[in-house]
Amino acid sequence: MKLLVISDTHGYLSNARDVLNRIGKYMSGVIHLGDHSYDAEDLKTEYPDLPFYIVRGNNDFGSKAPNTATLSLNGKKLVLTHGHLQQVYWSYDSLYYWAEEQGADVVLFGHTHRPVNDNKGRILVFNPGSISMPRGVPQPTFGILEIAKNGMIYGSIMEYIDSQTFLRKA
Repeated sequence: MKLLVISDTHGYLSNARDVLNRIGKYMSGVIHLGDHSYDAEDLKTEYPDLPFYIVRGNNDFGSKAPNTATLSLNGKKLVLTHGHLQQVYWSYDSLYYWAEEQGADVVLFGHTHRPVNDNKGRILVFNPGSISMPRGVPQPTFGILEIAKNGMIYGSIMEYIDSQTFLRKA
C-alpha cells in the first residue's frame, strides 16, 4: 500500500494536481496534513477514486477537518496532525511523546514546510515538507509512505522539480 502525503498547499494546487495526475493511479490514498484543508477537499472532488485523509492546520479557519486523525492500515497505526499543537517548530519531542501515547507506528505532520523522514525509537516521524511553499530546501517536496505486506514501513521524500521530474531525497 502506498500513500501520497502532502501538506501546506496554502491555496496553490498546481504542483499537487500534477503529482496526482502522474502518480495518483499508483496510490492507495492521499494524506493532506493541513494548511489548507480546503485544498484537500477540492482535490478530493477532482480525484473521487482516491480516499483522502485530511487534518486541519493552524491556517484552516472554519474548517470542519479534525485537528488529528488516526488510521489503521495494513496492521499499522498512523497518527496525523498538522503539528502546530505539538509545537514542532521548537522540537519534535512533544510530537514524538504524543505519538507514543497514541501507540503509533508512524506520526505524520506538516506545519514547518521542511521535510523530515526519521525513525525515532520505534516510531517513524514523517513530514512531507510543502508541495507549494518549501522552507529550508530548494524545491517543493511531497512524501510517499509505503506499508509493505510484511509490515515494514518506508517513507520517501520526493522533490518536485517540474512537471516532468521528481527526485527522491536521501
